[in-house]
Amino acid sequence: MVHMKLCSPIGSPLKSDFKAVARPMSLEGMRIGLLDNTKAPVDKMMAHLVQRLKERIPGVKPYYISKNVMLRPAESEVIQALCENADVVINALGD
Repeated sequence: MVHMKLCSPIGSPLKSDFKAVARPMSLEGMRIGLLDNTKAPVDKMMAHLVQRLKERIPGVKPYYISKNVMLRPAESEVIQALCENADVVINALGD
């Protein structure tokens, strides 16, 4: 006899105290964090994005960092580095 376990894909929302902050009116002079999830071709996309940001936004300061493992959330030290070195963050996902 074969036993099967059925799992429902419907979950219940997690409660969170997370609140989004207001978007900045301008990125001029801001430190922009670029988080790479290490999937291809995010590295090429981010390099292009850094170039375009520098061309279009005066005084922008890109800060590029990658996760260590693509299939897991960003490590606490990566999040800490972004908190210390970026005013806003762009997270890129590749595939």
